[in-house]
Amino acid sequence: MIKDYLAKALLSLVVLCGISNANSQNQNGKMCIEANFGLREYLGDHGSSLFFQRAPIYQGGGINFGYMLNPYLDGVVNFSAGDVGFSRIVDWRPEPAKYTSFRANTADLTFGARFRFNNGAMLSEEARVAPFIYGGFGGYYVHSEIRWGALNEIQTHITDFGAQVQGGAGVSFYLSDYIGIRWSWTATYTMNDRWDGANSPAGTDPFDPLVNKLWRTNDMWGYHAIGITYIFGEGGTTKCKDKDEDGVCDKYDLCKNTPEKYRNYVDSVGCNADTDHDSIWDADDACPEVWGLRKYNGCPDTDNDGIEDKLDQCPKVAGKPEFNGCPDSDGDGIEDRKDECPNVAGSKEFNGCPDSDGDGLEDRKDKCPLKAGTVEGEGCPDSDNDGVYDHKDKCVDKAGTIANNGCPEIKQEVIRQIATVAKNIFFETNKDVLKTESFDDLDQLAKILADYPEAHVAIDGHTDSDGDDAKNLDLSQRRAQAVVEYLVGKGIARDRMIATGYGETKPAVANTTPSNKARNRRVEISMTYTY
Repeated sequence: MIKDYLAKALLSLVVLCGISNANSQNQNGKMCIEANFGLREYLGDHGSSLFFQRAPIYQGGGINFGYMLNPYLDGVVNFSAGDVGFSRIVDWRPEPAKYTSFRANTADLTFGARFRFNNGAMLSEEARVAPFIYGGFGGYYVHSEIRWGALNEIQTHITDFGAQVQGGAGVSFYLSDYIGIRWSWTATYTMNDRWDGANSPAGTDPFDPLVNKLWRTNDMWGYHAIGITYIFGEGGTTKCKDKDEDGVCDKYDLCKNTPEKYRNYVDSVGCNADTDHDSIWDADDACPEVWGLRKYNGCPDTDNDGIEDKLDQCPKVAGKPEFNGCPDSDGDGIEDRKDECPNVAGSKEFNGCPDSDGDGLEDRKDKCPLKAGTVEGEGCPDSDNDGVYDHKDKCVDKAGTIANNGCPEIKQEVIRQIATVAKNIFFETNKDVLKTESFDDLDQLAKILADYPEAHVAIDGHTDSDGDDAKNLDLSQRRAQAVVEYLVGKGIARDRMIATGYGETKPAVANTTPSNKARNRRVEISMTYTY
């Protein structure tokens, strides 16, 4: 049954390899390690169970390491361990000695060599099925239990160390470039005849194990193994035919006569490679991984400025040769990378920024960039020579005072005229409708304001204390706004005026008499440059 099991396992491996590719570049490494398991058989004075002649047959396992020495030989270190045993009836011995058996725990370590038939001369080095023969020398360990008697009731133990030679054969089936399955058979021949306890000659006391006396033959065991192999390490044994030496085997090479210049620049089928698809072979392409132009030996000019990218300091923006491919957008002779104002022509003095009025102060710092001024005036002049520079002067063309932001003083006579106009502004009772007798004075006010176009005007509305406070506040606001609307109609800019209603909160006199209340119902107007 065990024999059938092992045969079926071996047949499965052959079928598995048969459904794979017929060839494989499978030996890509210099080293190989194998882990295996299998069955161990005995040959010695008791008899033989080699090749499944009879039971018992025991299990074993092992590890094998190989290192490629040349295409023909591998150096090998082999270790295996397992049980070996046998049972026998010796007819010429009286009972109970006629019944003998043993079972031994064994281990062996061997250093040797493996001759490979797929060496390129006998079989292709790329063959998926790779047979071999093997031989080596090493040492073994055995701990054996000897029994005799019909009931195995008598026993002794033997422990043995010694030298051994080992030989065998096998075949590897490669499933991929690095993984394989291996069947092998090895014979381990020990250098003495003691550990099976069956070396006593005829007529000797059957109860005397008589060890260490050579009688018939030294003992050995065989090992049928199936293992998994893994190939690793740099530099394999694959040496397929490669006529043009471009690294692609002739049987896969569609371009078998590749010139020497191009051998290191071929694709997977051995033809000239053009990795970036720019119609320039990689061997001739200075930039083989980036699409480029023939005039630049295959290198790109991304911004199409006539300077190839590897020499262009601004490869994504079109530029000029004198600036190593970088632009000068404003044409001022200063490249954009160094130009602090790249979109406006300027001078080197100001790092590419302009001084439009030529006053020695660049526009970014000049409060009057189109008028020549002074550093003290932050680039602005004092056009009316009143001590207030134009960017702070509310009346640039009229000499004034610093207190009035460069505007002239408002004459007291004008202030009085405005106050008089304010006293002559009347509304219909409890309404924001101007009475007609107010119009002449308002027209006069409009003329005064037109003479002072830079001045601001404050128009404040007030009421007496009669009635609801909130309504009084609203009425005063509407009356002040009515004055603004009238003046706007006379050409006075709305943004010069502001209307504010105070209601009864700021009486001119106490609201104790009708005449006082009449005085509190009023509009006050003031004009200033500092508002």
